Amino acid sequence: MRVVGTFLRGSKQACTGIARHSMPAQRVSYAGISQSARLAMLNRAYTTDSPPPPKDQPPKEEPAKNEETKKEETKKEAGTGAANSTSPESAKGKEEQEGRFPSRTFGGPEKREERLFPATGPLSLPGISLFLLTAVGIYYYFTTEKERVRRERANKTKKVESIGTPEVGGAYELVDHDGNTVTDKAFHGKFHLVYFGFCHCPDICPDELDKIGDALDILDANSKTKDTVQPVFITCDPQRDSPEAVKEYLKQFHPKFIGLTGTVDQVRTACKAYRVYFSKPPKVADNQDYLVDHSIFSYLMDPDGTFVDVYGKDREAKYMAEDIARRIEMFRDAGRKL
Repeated sequence: MRVVGTFLRGSKQACTGIARHSMPAQRVSYAGISQSARLAMLNRAYTTDSPPPPKDQPPKEEPAKNEETKKEETKKEAGTGAANSTSPESAKGKEEQEGRFPSRTFGGPEKREERLFPATGPLSLPGISLFLLTAVGIYYYFTTEKERVRRERANKTKKVESIGTPEVGGAYELVDHDGNTVTDKAFHGKFHLVYFGFCHCPDICPDELDKIGDALDILDANSKTKDTVQPVFITCDPQRDSPEAVKEYLKQFHPKFIGLTGTVDQVRTACKAYRVYFSKPPKVADNQDYLVDHSIFSYLMDPDGTFVDVYGKDREAKYMAEDIARRIEMFRDAGRKL
């Protein structure tokens, strides 16, 4: 019995310590419990966290609920279940509790901001702005540079025209192929195409005169340029090219040609006015055939007798006609009449 009493006292102290550490708010009464029941309780105390109520202690009875209280509880449970099933916030909270979406304790839930342009890089707003500014700058530079070059070329052209205008053409007095005295003013009022040559020229002069005739045919085919250009032939060999010889020679070419000749001094004055070079052999016997070296150009003069352009041997009839037509149109655009 002493052994049993000692064991029971030790067990009671161990059970009391366990109850103090694990259940500080609960006290178990062992009054009226047999020794075998106490031993069973001790065994359960070592294996479970909270001891069951004593067997001899009757269970507490819950107070009876009336019908109205039951109905209210049923409604509350139904409303809570519906809210939990329909509310996305409650569903999310439930999922967070279950571990599917862990809640964020620092800074709240993460919000993702959708951007139309990236923050950095060539497609960002600063990158696009820089590209547009560069494109506008390049366009402005090339536009202004192109206009500047155009103005410079126009100024150079004006300078050349202003310098070249007084150098070609001028006053002269000659005799036409009908023996009439003619001056440079006789051709004012029309564009005139002047060529210097001689009637005994074997090849170059006939080719140039034919080319002038072809250009005149092209111009006369257009109503806007018909009868606007007068072709003029001035000889560089007045010793042999009399008015009769010039008239006979020009019958081979365009019928609009007017031939001019005169004394050596008169012809020299006309050639000097047009800056025409000509030369013949220094010693020539009577009735001896010879060639005259001269410039091969056709000079276009406007109705005021002002130099417009010159056409060399390399220019074709079509080019001459088109250029002359353009000059006539420019003359009319300036308000002048033919």
